Amino acid sequence: MKFLSQEEVEELQVAEAHSDKKPKKTAEQIQAIYSSGKNILVSASAGSGKTFVMAERILDQLARGVEIRQLFISTFTVKAATELKERLEKKISQQIQETQNLELKKHLGRQLADLPNAAIGTMDSFTQKFLAKHGYLIDLAPNFRILENESEQLLLKNEVFRQVFESHYQDKEKDDFSRLVKNFAGRSKDARGLRKQVYMIYDFLQSTSNPQAWLEESFLKGFEKADFTVAKENLVDDIKEKLWDLESFFCYHLENDAKEFGKAAYLEAVRQVLDEIGALTNESTFSQYQEVLERVVSISKDKGGRALTNASRKAELLELKEAYNQERKDKFEKLIALNDQITLLKFQEKYHQESWDLAKTFQVFMSDFVDAYRKRKREENAFEFADISHYTIEILENFPQVRKEYQERFHEVMVDEYQDTNHIQERMLELLSNGYNRFMVGDIKQSIYRFRQADPQIFNEKFHSFAQDSEEGQLILLKENFRSSSEVLNATNDVFKHLMDEEVGEISYDGMHQLVFGNTDLHPDPENEAEVLLYDKDVDDDSKEEEEFSTNKLTGEMRMVIKEILHLHNDKGVPFNDIALLTASRSRNDQVLLALSEYGIPVKTDGAQNNYLQSLEVQVMLDTLRVIHNPLQDFALVALMKSPMFSFDEDELARLALQNSEDKVQENFYEKLVNAQTKTSIQKDLIKPELHKKLNLFLETVNSWRLFSKTHSLYDLIWKIYSERFYYDYVGALPNGQARQANLYALALRADQFEKSNFKGLSRFITMIDQVLEAKHDLASVTVAPPKDAVELMSIHKSKGLEFPYVFILNIDQQFNKQDSMSEVILSRKNGLGLKYVARVATNAKEEYLPSTIKLSIPSLTYSQNEEELQLASYSELMRLLYVAMTRAEKKLYLVGKGSREKLESKEYPTNGQGLLTRETRLDAQNFQDWIWAIYQAFSKEDLHFSVRFEGEEQLTEEAIGKLETKSQLQDLSQASNRQSDTIKEALQMLKEVEVYNEIHRAAINLPSVQTPSQIKKFYEPVMDMEGVVVAGQSKPKETIIQFELPDFSKTEKVTGAEIGSATHELMQRINLAKKPTLETLTEALEQVQATSAVKDKVNLEKILSFFDTALGQEILANQDKLYREQPFSMLKRDDKSQEDFVVRGILDGYLLYDDKIVLFDYKTDRYEYASQLIERYRGQLSLYAEALSRSYQIDQVEKYLILLGKDMVEVVEVN
Repeated sequence: MKFLSQEEVEELQVAEAHSDKKPKKTAEQIQAIYSSGKNILVSASAGSGKTFVMAERILDQLARGVEIRQLFISTFTVKAATELKERLEKKISQQIQETQNLELKKHLGRQLADLPNAAIGTMDSFTQKFLAKHGYLIDLAPNFRILENESEQLLLKNEVFRQVFESHYQDKEKDDFSRLVKNFAGRSKDARGLRKQVYMIYDFLQSTSNPQAWLEESFLKGFEKADFTVAKENLVDDIKEKLWDLESFFCYHLENDAKEFGKAAYLEAVRQVLDEIGALTNESTFSQYQEVLERVVSISKDKGGRALTNASRKAELLELKEAYNQERKDKFEKLIALNDQITLLKFQEKYHQESWDLAKTFQVFMSDFVDAYRKRKREENAFEFADISHYTIEILENFPQVRKEYQERFHEVMVDEYQDTNHIQERMLELLSNGYNRFMVGDIKQSIYRFRQADPQIFNEKFHSFAQDSEEGQLILLKENFRSSSEVLNATNDVFKHLMDEEVGEISYDGMHQLVFGNTDLHPDPENEAEVLLYDKDVDDDSKEEEEFSTNKLTGEMRMVIKEILHLHNDKGVPFNDIALLTASRSRNDQVLLALSEYGIPVKTDGAQNNYLQSLEVQVMLDTLRVIHNPLQDFALVALMKSPMFSFDEDELARLALQNSEDKVQENFYEKLVNAQTKTSIQKDLIKPELHKKLNLFLETVNSWRLFSKTHSLYDLIWKIYSERFYYDYVGALPNGQARQANLYALALRADQFEKSNFKGLSRFITMIDQVLEAKHDLASVTVAPPKDAVELMSIHKSKGLEFPYVFILNIDQQFNKQDSMSEVILSRKNGLGLKYVARVATNAKEEYLPSTIKLSIPSLTYSQNEEELQLASYSELMRLLYVAMTRAEKKLYLVGKGSREKLESKEYPTNGQGLLTRETRLDAQNFQDWIWAIYQAFSKEDLHFSVRFEGEEQLTEEAIGKLETKSQLQDLSQASNRQSDTIKEALQMLKEVEVYNEIHRAAINLPSVQTPSQIKKFYEPVMDMEGVVVAGQSKPKETIIQFELPDFSKTEKVTGAEIGSATHELMQRINLAKKPTLETLTEALEQVQATSAVKDKVNLEKILSFFDTALGQEILANQDKLYREQPFSMLKRDDKSQEDFVVRGILDGYLLYDDKIVLFDYKTDRYEYASQLIERYRGQLSLYAEALSRSYQIDQVEKYLILLGKDMVEVVEVN
């Protein structure tokens, strides 16, 4: 076997470059195919031909006499292994035909025959074969089975957990264990909290090469090496930097802008702050810095947090004032956060030993659980995939003769998708290799499986070590992309060169990683420039509520997408299967399917939802079964009533919700239904004959199902429900109907399996399903045959390795999922366990009726360190996820989101001076859109290769969107053979009316729900009298509630317009109007408002104060005895069309009640350009308010005013 030397490889490269072949191999591809003699890492960017390189390398080795059995080839998926085998089979057959060398023909013929048995596949498939052969060495029977069914795994795990839990509770250390259980109990007050953490840690342990060793050596590492001195020094550095930054800001202000404001009161406080900071030196101690920081923060909180606020009212100085106030506020936010960090550090130090002791107890329990679960699985002779890998490692480590056999057998150990390797797999590759025969291919920028415990740092460490020292191994970079147009590649490079570095992103997106255009057959086309499509919608304040209840069920973003798809299909002749819609999560997929269905665009999805039990149509059925079992469950009962099976609307449900008995204080919803049916309730007049008839049918149907369930199987019961209420046919008519029907079919099948496995009864079935749902495990996967020419809708994870001419990345405005960082426990390979310790903290309350201690959840020092490490790792992974999505496109890329153009364009983003967004900007991002927009704004002077297009309602009319010219026959064909197609047609019509599929349970939670003038903010029990309307009496002022001020350890949240609006409304109700308000009295009132300090800071007190200088403000102050504020009302109205009565209710911000007239006023914090816009928007709402007052007090004259707080100056307008 003769392999090429480096000189021979270089000669090949030169010959290829000068040849006329098409396509030519690049120099780097040749290097990757023919190099040998050391470990090789191929860093292959998206579309650079890594699969081609791997196949060519295998073929070259076979041609040089290597046997196929001498190659270990690991792929990430079974599908990838199958495709590689097919490619090799084709190429080997071709070579056999082409070669004249008889020896080579024979050799290749043998390889072709051996191909089915070759070690080409996933690590899991190799380890199963390995263990079947060598398991006897550690007393494992070869007939073991794999626990593939997650529900079986869960039941086994729960059983072991219960046994270990009980043994610890009876142990002599039971007090310590009891503390551990209570620490994680939360609201459930049972073992579920601890169990959740144990299972999470167990999953992490399973990805380590030796779980017990990691538990013993690394689990407590963070506690052992916790150094509070270093933590304080780091904090002092931060405090020093922020205080001196504040000092230079204030000094500059005093020397320049402050002169314009004369002797303004805030300047005295500024000088106080400067005196405090001036007392510090480089030699000052931690406690001195801490004291100064506390005093500086305290000064900022004087006068209700306005001591340092420039309150000038001079219009010509408005810009200067606002610039100062904003920058001062930003700087103090950081100082207050540091002050909280000091408080946190004190708590962490004080409770360090207690939390460490708790962690030791946890370590013992975890160790016992891991041992017991492992033992139990051996008894069952059933294992998880990770167990098989652990046993394989154990044999290879402890039996040198076996290890030697494999190391001598394998000429080369090859691994594809190396960036997604975890620590078990890495250890196995080390043991199978002889130390210099590894060939690893991957792209760290496409590592997106951290949730499966993949660690991209394994790839990264080799990348750096091979790059710095070629003796360690050879690094080959495949950078040329042959898949995508230059427009796609340039846009991708533009985003990531400004986004990724070693700290946030885990790599520097430099020349070694940037994509290089390689497909010279593709010519530049300006029409294919990447586009960011943003739906321009200012969802602010009250208008947000209106948007939620908009009559247009299709979102603005989806209408933009459909408009573009129809343009591509109708005008450019692009087939649907050339278009892919990619999403980071499936949570908005129903909206997408609904929109595509509305326009007749065929779609195929990447299989059903991950968990068919969580699909909405199955949830409705599960709620139906819960009601049959026990109708006293309000949420399930209302969900069933609101479902398309019975279609009770909100008005009907509101009427039923008022059917209380006279003699009962509290009744559940089912009892109210019975009251309504028997007409024994106080408000029985609200139940009209049609509703009574509908209710009778509902109760009779449910009762008949309950009787049926007692004598028939679950399977029969489920099909009876499907057919009796036409539910199976109804869901078939919804978007993605076949998949929905498959989900329902799977539920019926699962019920059948459940009863056949000796379990019986509806109650047990529901309990089992609830357990599975709680653990978020599935019972089966459901797939249906997709249409041929259809738009692909899939998750970004599923799209990896695929390519499409046109790619839309949807929902770039969707919030990142940060559930990991909210956990009670965060693990790190480096630091071990970080946990939140629940401590009893003294309140120092002097009043007897107040508690002397409260529970406080304190994150350990390791938790804080792990949290920061996790955030960096999560954000790096999210960047890589965006990279994978963007590099799927061949021709053109679209990124789709939404936001207010005005708001977005007003934002500024700093850069770090090295071509990147600042670390802070990158880590503050809440979604992909934040990153992309920040790059667009911060680097607009560069020639960015993507454009942004805003479209609002004017550009998204039905005419502008267009229609599908050749409407797909798919739905008609798929329904042609259905025996109830008439019912389906009706169901499709019903879909337009009843959109229950967006959030089934939301309807239940919101009850009692009725129509309100602005889909009102609060729910409360309405009060009704015989006249049909009542306004409740003026409420008493709330008693002052004593609050404990504990530090806010949470991250700073963005403040929404709706939050500011709510806070402003509450403030207006709290202001003491006994005398004319001042800035001081407003500040006191603001302190009582139930809102975060960030929200309160946004409330403009000067503007509110100026309201009392207006004519209406003066009238209110002068007529205290006639003033009513925050008054709830409810009123019966009749719908003109249907002649049906319905309930309207709401809350009046305020009114003045005179003998002959009523003056009604309502505050609005919406932003606006012209007052007339808001007058039109709220005219109907105020008319309802006025009608309610007029009917209640029998006064005809009602004057209506809007108090507009959405601009810099307050405006009061009368609404006629």
